[in-house]
Amino acid sequence: MTRGAAALAAALTLGGCLPTVTLPAASADPRFDPVAFFAGETEGSGTLTTLTGQRQALQVASVGRTDGVGGLVLDQRIALVGEPVRMRRWTIRPVAPGRFTGTLTEAIGPVEGLVTGNRMTIRYRTKDYAVRQVLALQPGGAVRNRLDIVKWGLNVARLDETILRKERPAR
Repeated sequence: MTRGAAALAAALTLGGCLPTVTLPAASADPRFDPVAFFAGETEGSGTLTTLTGQRQALQVASVGRTDGVGGLVLDQRIALVGEPVRMRRWTIRPVAPGRFTGTLTEAIGPVEGLVTGNRMTIRYRTKDYAVRQVLALQPGGAVRNRLDIVKWGLNVARLDETILRKERPAR
């Protein structure tokens, strides 16, 4: 067996180490509105699991604001255990019913989003990876985030996160 084939076989064997993330059932109602959900403060917590089975806890604090033309600017503080805290910024804007485009600090090229019922699928590329993210609105208003990181055609990491809106004080 060649070295490349052995590496591929090992990677495929390890592929079973990524957790299966069960998202809420897809439905047409309620329709997920990412601009409305992320405007204001949200908090996310979850676990990033790599192909080798390493697990890291993740905490995300986000502040979003509408851009005045139907889009959103979202600033995030990301704390992944064992790594320095980092900041990043998303922008998204609607380009057609249920379709969004935008930017992300670490993305190379555009971020593309598609809303179908209670789910939004987001795709983008970084310098090293392709990323596919599914946000699913749950009963009660939380959003479940499943993010898959792919390199060389292999799913090398998966994030399972729950995102909650912070309560806004009554005025």
